[in-house]
Amino acid sequence: MSTPSDPYDTTDFDIREFTLTAQGAFRGELELDSFATAPLGDDTLRLLRHVGRLESATMEHLRNLLVTATHKDARVTAFLVTWAFEKFWIADAIDAVLESHGQPRLKEVDEGPRRHSPSEAVERRGPITRAIEAMGKGVPIVAVHMTTGLVDEWVMSDAYDVLVERASDPALTAVVDRIRSIKARHERFFGIESRWRLDDSPRAVKQTRASLSTAVLPIGAIERADSERTLFDALVYGGAEGHLRADAVGERVAALPGLDSTIGSAVTRKLTA
Repeated sequence: MSTPSDPYDTTDFDIREFTLTAQGAFRGELELDSFATAPLGDDTLRLLRHVGRLESATMEHLRNLLVTATHKDARVTAFLVTWAFEKFWIADAIDAVLESHGQPRLKEVDEGPRRHSPSEAVERRGPITRAIEAMGKGVPIVAVHMTTGLVDEWVMSDAYDVLVERASDPALTAVVDRIRSIKARHERFFGIESRWRLDDSPRAVKQTRASLSTAVLPIGAIERADSERTLFDALVYGGAEGHLRADAVGERVAALPGLDSTIGSAVTRKLTA
């Protein structure tokens, strides 16, 4: 898919075309037979399961978004509903890989206890608290949600990179490539929307900086088991290579309108903590 000639041109993303061409079930397209003779390693499967749970965490996320001014933006709401639909089927495709290894589906395995860090308390606010707090934030909060979505896409892209690198398996690479072809439109929409909104409003920049400083990434991680989050952190952002990935995310955050190396470094630190 081509890069928009103008990153602030919202007309470059045809929301109607996106909703009409939403990706549904595609597990039938996947070539999974080779996993029977060349199965993925245990840690790779654990990471894949965690990634699938993150992809399927959209209802938890939308519950928090749609009690704010974001739900009043018809274009954004149309995107988010379709985004959630496509991510559901991405998770289903990951289920297909797990099932080909004789493993249960994503939601059929107990995750274990969640992480309860005091530093994440602000992100555990329920929808009622969020709705009350959002009343004074107004339309600029849409920029917060779009930018968080964009950074989430970058983080999840790193996770898929690690899956491919660790497995060195053509079948898994093909599955990931298929998933990336779907997620490319998600990143593009979040990128267009976040950039023009940040460029347009100092209030949006201020709110986004504050939110990213406390955000738990990727989206949905806060609801996942502590043990699986620890595995994700170690495999994706642990060690020298992982720190380079986190630095790259921080640099991309810093390059967004109104943001800078201070907030970029804050995001990097949270990914590598």
